Amino acid sequence: MSTVTVKRGPRAEGPPAPEARFELQEPPVLGEPSTRDFGSVMTMLPMGIGSIIMVISLSGASGSSPMTYLIGGGMGVSMMAMSLGQMGRSGSDRKRKMQAERRDYLRYIGQLRKQARDMAEEQRRAVGWNNPDPTALWSIALGPRLWERRASHEDFARVRIGLGTQEAALELVSPSTKPIEDLEPLSAISLRRFSEAYRTVSGIPISLGLRSFTSVEFAGDMAAGVGLVRAMLAQLATFHSPDELRIAVLTSEQHRSEWDWVKWLPHNAHVSARDFAGPQRLVACDHDELLDLLGHEVTDRADHDRAVAPSVVEPFVVIVAHLAPIPESSRLLGAGLRNTVLLDVTGMLPGGPQVLRLNPTEDRLEFPVGDGVGSATRDELTITQAESLARVLAPQRTSGTVDLVERPLESDFGLTALLGIRDVYTFDVVAQWRPRNAQRARLSVPIGVTEDGEVVELDLKESAQGGMGPHGMLIGATGSGKSELLRTLVLGLAATHSSEILNFVLVDFKGGATFRGMEKLPHTSAVITNLSEELPLVDRMQDSLNGEMVRRQEQLRATGYSSLFDYEKARAAGEPLAPMPTLFLVVDEFSELLASKPEFMDLFVSVGRLGRSLGVHLLLASQRLDEGRIHRVEGHLSYRIALRTFSSMESRSVIGVASAY
Repeated sequence: MSTVTVKRGPRAEGPPAPEARFELQEPPVLGEPSTRDFGSVMTMLPMGIGSIIMVISLSGASGSSPMTYLIGGGMGVSMMAMSLGQMGRSGSDRKRKMQAERRDYLRYIGQLRKQARDMAEEQRRAVGWNNPDPTALWSIALGPRLWERRASHEDFARVRIGLGTQEAALELVSPSTKPIEDLEPLSAISLRRFSEAYRTVSGIPISLGLRSFTSVEFAGDMAAGVGLVRAMLAQLATFHSPDELRIAVLTSEQHRSEWDWVKWLPHNAHVSARDFAGPQRLVACDHDELLDLLGHEVTDRADHDRAVAPSVVEPFVVIVAHLAPIPESSRLLGAGLRNTVLLDVTGMLPGGPQVLRLNPTEDRLEFPVGDGVGSATRDELTITQAESLARVLAPQRTSGTVDLVERPLESDFGLTALLGIRDVYTFDVVAQWRPRNAQRARLSVPIGVTEDGEVVELDLKESAQGGMGPHGMLIGATGSGKSELLRTLVLGLAATHSSEILNFVLVDFKGGATFRGMEKLPHTSAVITNLSEELPLVDRMQDSLNGEMVRRQEQLRATGYSSLFDYEKARAAGEPLAPMPTLFLVVDEFSELLASKPEFMDLFVSVGRLGRSLGVHLLLASQRLDEGRIHRVEGHLSYRIALRTFSSMESRSVIGVASAY
């Protein structure tokens, strides 16, 4: 099966989590009885008393008529009616004012409710971005977010287990109010109901950080637990690189078919062991057999080692145990193994420190929350859904991008981490060489990392083949790491290319310290220094390299090919051709060499002109750029590397900007 290389770029950012703080307004306060009513009565009272007195006095006078009584009584009645009317109008005004305040407050609550609903939806989208529905993982597996999580990310090995309720990102600050009996009842009830309804948000993905536990045990419905484990493994395989996370399965013989889909995951492949079908799969029906398969990738967990971060050197291992017996003395139980978590679906449930127990039911999931128990709608995947996703992931492979540390530019790391070699003493050299037969990876080697943890590769192929070469220059002041970079380059190429593909001629004109010991590599044709006992080799090197270029020209002409690229392509297709490895000529302190042997400039110019088609590559390295000596070959140099330079002018001469100074 052909593979597809995944180049992991910067992590895609999801929608930002909403944050807001609402200080709720106080509900309207019930109005006090108006003093205006009493004032109206007091205003009309003297008029009423005067009317009564006038009626009495008139009634006592001689010649009083019924009309007099009628007029006096009418005046009294009208005064009393006016007083009562004034009192009624005050009560009506107070009622209308209270209704208006209630209407305004309910409108205010309605506006807040709309904002709260919008923010709740934003919160669901933000949390759902990092914790998507397991049934939608196939779309992520086909896009740029594949394997986006790195070992230094906070959500590494974090998986969604269902949908539940969480605290709202919206903070509601209750107002300081008067006693409840003094508040307008309908407004106070609306405020209380609003506060209770929007302090939490439902339908939020609930996630679980597996790095916090040695074991996660599944009680309750066994079939529901297996469906949830499938969903968890699907998330792990989609978001995490097989370089940094492994998946292993321990199951019984009768249930092995339920886990047959795992074989398609790159995360289930053994690092080096192979069988007739390719890499051996990390699936076993016996406890000891599984631990033997894992081998040196898992070690006992010591108290002081619990915080060791996963990496390409020591990946995080997820072991699923399904209805298979685990001995009580197993290293998987108790303190567990370092960088390892056990998903226990055996039904044994031994418990222990750092063990989380989940209780899946038919469609719900119960989990501990503090001293209580939380509940969520359980996630699950069917075997068919899990296998469909696994087949999408099956051809994917990483391009070597690793996340070495939280701040890569401030930390040290080894070449083995760049190359993904977990154990330098036991790794399979031939297996490491084999993938480099692919044209894209040919003559490409990692040499460092960026500030984002992205691997920087140097590709020696010519630009027509997608590379940066064939020839280049490296300038770096004393102490800038030039020798370290040259060693990294040579050793990285040797570890990833066989001697039938690549050979070296290494020239060190500062005593031989840079390439000390590299004469033992099968790729190395010669190591030449300026030491007195090796000076005769310097004189012979020019003749030897010129002779090698003539030999390559004659061999290509005899076989009918115009370039080494066409020659090697035909050889890879099955043509009976002798190997013609690419020759990489690395010259450290070339300025010193040219000062002692100016005639070598003719050799460099010849390699610059003819090396592209003949498969001879040239890298010139020095502490300073000697433009007076290098100008003849400068036009043939296709890539330039500047470490720290002595001056900004020198930096501009090498890379066009002053950044290296």
